[in-house]
Amino acid sequence: VIATMRNVGRSGALAAAAGPALGRTLEIKQLDVCDEGSIRACLDSIPGRHIDVLVSNAGVGMAGPLECQSLAAMQSLMDTNFFGLVRLVKEVLPDMKRRRGGHIVVISSIMGLQG
Repeated sequence: VIATMRNVGRSGALAAAAGPALGRTLEIKQLDVCDEGSIRACLDSIPGRHIDVLVSNAGVGMAGPLECQSLAAMQSLMDTNFFGLVRLVKEVLPDMKRRRGGHIVVISSIMGLQG
C-alpha cells in the first residue's frame, strides 16, 4: 500500500498510526495532484508503474459567498479537485487498460452535498 501526500513533512500522524506496517506493507510517498511531474515521479518509483487500485481523495474546499472569492482561488480549487483527478487517471488508466484490470475509487466530502 502506498499512501501519498503533497507534503510528506506532515506525515507524522499517518506514520504513527501505521505503526509497524510503515516500511513493511505501507509506504508514504510525495505526490502533488497539481503537478504532472510529481505524479510521474511517484508512479515511476513503483515497480512497473503497476497500480491495482487508485483511491483518490485529494481535495480542497472553499467557504463563503461567490462574490467574496477570487477567481485565482476558484481556479486553484478546480485544479486540485477536478484536474488533479484527471491527471492521476490519465497516468494510471493506460496500464490498467493494458492489463484489463484495476479499479479507480474517488472519494469526495460532505461538501458535495452542500450548495
